[in-house]
Amino acid sequence: MEIGLTYSSKDPRQLEARNFVRRFIQDRGILARIVEAEKDVKAPEITINGWCVTEPSRIESSGKKTATSFFPTLDDLARALEQTIWTL
Repeated sequence: MEIGLTYSSKDPRQLEARNFVRRFIQDRGILARIVEAEKDVKAPEITINGWCVTEPSRIESSGKKTATSFFPTLDDLARALEQTIWTL
């Protein structure tokens, strides 16, 4: 499995999301290759085997979502990762 992480190192929330994903994979013993790209993005982008799991339509969040302001919470990331991993 390949997990892609695209994030901005200038944003502490994105660094926290990056670290969360790495810990999530390690803590669950998931065999995955993590490919990271540091870019100026508004929110972290996570792909699993080329499939984006952080699209607003893929994640249910209790807060308001708009195309320009969507930022996944750590719970959103965990839910998206778990759902995607269980379907592989």
